[in-house]
Amino acid sequence: MDIFTIVIIIIALVLISIIFQMLRVRQKPKVKLEVKNENIMTDDFEDEKLYRFSILNDSNQSIVIESIQLYSNGVEIFDNGHHPGFKASEQPDRGVVAIDSKRVRDISDLLSENFLGTTVVRYDEEMTYSYYLDAAPDEIKVTVRENECIEIMLKPEF
Repeated sequence: MDIFTIVIIIIALVLISIIFQMLRVRQKPKVKLEVKNENIMTDDFEDEKLYRFSILNDSNQSIVIESIQLYSNGVEIFDNGHHPGFKASEQPDRGVVAIDSKRVRDISDLLSENFLGTTVVRYDEEMTYSYYLDAAPDEIKVTVRENECIEIMLKPEF
């Protein structure tokens, strides 16, 4: 073999590997998400509903969640900003404890946990979110970044 043949073989191998890399990068992403653990909690003292759900990364890779949007009948809905109060009414048996002669309740399960920003979710990991909403969401749009942004629509069952 002369040097010219060896150079041609090397160039061909480099071109084949470049084409293979380009095809691999352009292939469709295999992002699989699932919505689960949907439930509604009610702040009985103020008649507000907290919608809680988890997003499970069922892909075989870590993903980056860019945004989560909630929809009801095709219209985007937002957290209404409700914050449960610590002071409870004078009703017994409502999870109320007496502290320094004041009636105070535990609100840790009633706090909303909205999506706050870009989040990395590992394989088989789930993230839990909750929102105070005036209407039940019938769609959740999750925007995931891989090679490009992908929008995935999920159907919760509240």
